[in-house]
Amino acid sequence: MAKLKAGKPADPGTRIEDPAVLRDIFQGLFDSEAEFPIRVEGTSTLPYFSTIRSLHWEEEALVLKLVRPLPHELLVGAVFQFLCAAGEQRYEGHITFLAREGYLQYRFERPAFLLLSDRRVHKRYPFRPRESAYVILQDSGLPGLGVAGPLVNISLGGLALRVDRVIRLDTGVRIPPSTALFERGKGFPRVRVQDLPRIHLLDARGICTHATERGSEVILGVNFTSLTPEEEALIQSALEVRDRLQRGSGPRVEGGAVALRAEGRTLEPAAEMRPPDAQMAAGDLLRRLRRRASAVGLVMPGGPHRADLELRLREAGFHRLLVAGTLVELAALTSAEPRRHPPRLCIVDLSVVRAGDAEPLEAVRAIEAEVAGLGAIPIAILCDAVDPTLLLAQADLTRFVSTEVGPESLATLDAMLGGDSEN
Repeated sequence: MAKLKAGKPADPGTRIEDPAVLRDIFQGLFDSEAEFPIRVEGTSTLPYFSTIRSLHWEEEALVLKLVRPLPHELLVGAVFQFLCAAGEQRYEGHITFLAREGYLQYRFERPAFLLLSDRRVHKRYPFRPRESAYVILQDSGLPGLGVAGPLVNISLGGLALRVDRVIRLDTGVRIPPSTALFERGKGFPRVRVQDLPRIHLLDARGICTHATERGSEVILGVNFTSLTPEEEALIQSALEVRDRLQRGSGPRVEGGAVALRAEGRTLEPAAEMRPPDAQMAAGDLLRRLRRRASAVGLVMPGGPHRADLELRLREAGFHRLLVAGTLVELAALTSAEPRRHPPRLCIVDLSVVRAGDAEPLEAVRAIEAEVAGLGAIPIAILCDAVDPTLLLAQADLTRFVSTEVGPESLATLDAMLGGDSEN
């Protein structure tokens, strides 16, 4: 009988049968409320994330709580494979479905043995520095720290980033990156990943798993926590695209869908059953229709630059522009005609509020407060260069775009418009 030992893990494939060791492993998973994936054996469907709700050792059973329900047609006796981590070691095994216990709670027959695994709980996909994927974190402390840096790798379970900046969000003062800032278990209620394949912006939550020094760099590891089924599916779609790109079996797909947590709104990827040409044609048609049909507010001081920007936006297909010099003027435009709806999107120049050496974050907050009077409207703030402080404190409905409004900025505006136009 194999026994669990501290220190260096045993060889992969080692069979763990000792009941006392098995009980310790599952008790540890129960006590820590550790989340692990289960999947119907022999399938490649999206895994079900689960935690152990209760252990019934003498009955050789355990009750799992899942984040989404199992299919109603699932038969008793269905076998699931799972992968879990305990301490420094990973284990894989099989459990058998027995019954439904309650909402999202299911009883399984516990495994008679486990196998030591050399597989990670989730496959990781590396990203190179020259790629644009970028991570922004905000911790749960007060006054609050913002952490930002390029994505190193990502999986369905979490990510790693190279810490480039650490900033106090109340003052904007920069702090030198250090592993001492990141204790294991530190919570990050805001985890944002920009420019993943097919995902313009991903919002999630996470906890720190490790912070290590690599030469002069600090690499921070974060596990996702409490992902919703929609978030899991969104990440999975990006990883599937990444996997095809790594194997060279698909065209390059740029970030394009956007998840807006505040409104619970997601722009789904185009159906993969369509031919690529049909997908591109349908996507281009829908994009042009949204631009033409959506009312968009443009707020910036009058002058040649505004006239030039207005012309470029109209040439790009934004025909329903509400142009104003200040947010007060924009509010007057929308209230002057009772039948006119507020714009679906506001494009606001940062200089409308910011003056002199005022903090850019202070100006952004002022813009957000004024636009909030019109409703929950996404805001694209025009600025020459985006200060990382702004990204670290970016609100759910706020994005920053270049004053040049090039192709990338237009893609951001398209993503912010989201679903079908309503006004």
